[in-house]
Amino acid sequence: MNLLVPKNMRFECQRCARCCGDTSHRGRNLLLTKSEVEEISEKTGLSPLAFATPISNKGAYQYKMKKRGGKCLFLDGKACRIYDIRPLVCRFYPFSVCKKDNKYIFNFADDCPGIGLGEVLSEEVFEDLVTEAQFKLKTS
Repeated sequence: MNLLVPKNMRFECQRCARCCGDTSHRGRNLLLTKSEVEEISEKTGLSPLAFATPISNKGAYQYKMKKRGGKCLFLDGKACRIYDIRPLVCRFYPFSVCKKDNKYIFNFADDCPGIGLGEVLSEEVFEDLVTEAQFKLKTS
């Protein structure tokens, strides 16, 4: 797999829930695929429009998670009520990826307090993220 990843990147989630909503200097768009909305709806018993707003022109991402007070509706304190089925955008955080010239280029949110902590992430961690994204986006 052709990847460009941050070198010697350390990350350890601090369970701060910053990634689950807006911060004082950045609004978060929690984008969802159709299949993610369907899965969340099935598992929670909520209708899709109870937690997601349809959007246009986002490719595979057809919905945006609704927020309450700037935070994801499924955030309870600092715990995610749908953690096992959380969307791709949540699984990736604090990383984001774009594909250019057949190469996956990873960036990271430098305001995440877990950056620089923990073990150095191997290239395999980033490969696994891309593989998961390819699968999820193919099924959407």
